[in-house]
Amino acid sequence: MAGKFKLQSVLNYRQSLEDQAQQLLAASLQQHNELETQLQQQLQNLQKHDDELTQRQQEGLTVVEIDLYESQIQHCRRLIVDIQGHLQQLDRQILSEREELLHAARERQVMEKLKDKQEAEYRQELSRKERVMLDEISLRNRGNNS
Repeated sequence: MAGKFKLQSVLNYRQSLEDQAQQLLAASLQQHNELETQLQQQLQNLQKHDDELTQRQQEGLTVVEIDLYESQIQHCRRLIVDIQGHLQQLDRQILSEREELLHAARERQVMEKLKDKQEAEYRQELSRKERVMLDEISLRNRGNNS
């Protein structure tokens, strides 16, 4: 049985920080995917309204109908600009969260290496004590055989 790692609580804390960072990043990536989907939908809506306007213009439209289509098109464009702005902000946030996750992972790895080193030292010490004990037994047996 290996010796108890004295800094296990620190390792656990750093693991929890890494887990939290992973969860934040995953949530942001999910939100990014949802915004990308919304952007594609609005681009399709814009194209649809633009196509309808072009088709209806060939058939003949009143000024009121043209204004209605133009307002729908402008509304889609504003939504697209808003979504693109949110995506840019989210991209910066994702970059920051990735850096935080990387930092948390490195901090955890430092503690794990320290734990591994302590376990290796414990095993070496145990092996050394075992060799000393076997040497003593061997010396006793030689003394008894003489």
